[in-house]
Amino acid sequence: MMAGKIVELAEVGGLIRDGDIVGIGGGPLHATPIALVHEIIRAGRRDLTLVLSPRSGLAPDLLLGAGCARAIEFAQVTLDEYGLPPNFRRLAQAGLIECREHT
Repeated sequence: MMAGKIVELAEVGGLIRDGDIVGIGGGPLHATPIALVHEIIRAGRRDLTLVLSPRSGLAPDLLLGAGCARAIEFAQVTLDEYGLPPNFRRLAQAGLIECREHT
């Protein structure tokens, strides 16, 4: 753990290991940490558990679509007026990801 230390964005993928629990902040379509998500995908991480901010959408959808996550903890996953994120919906309906809803 690198608590209290600042690291370069390119180093993030190396700090996260397969099977880790990763907290993702931001909103459905704004304040989304896309650069962080890109580094996790680029590093090829798998079997992550995503713990999301109360309203999330784009970031987890990209990680799910890239095959990075096996479980997701959330209150609401949405793209607001655009509906449900497509990867989240597809995987959840097919039972291919573990969904832990906290409403």
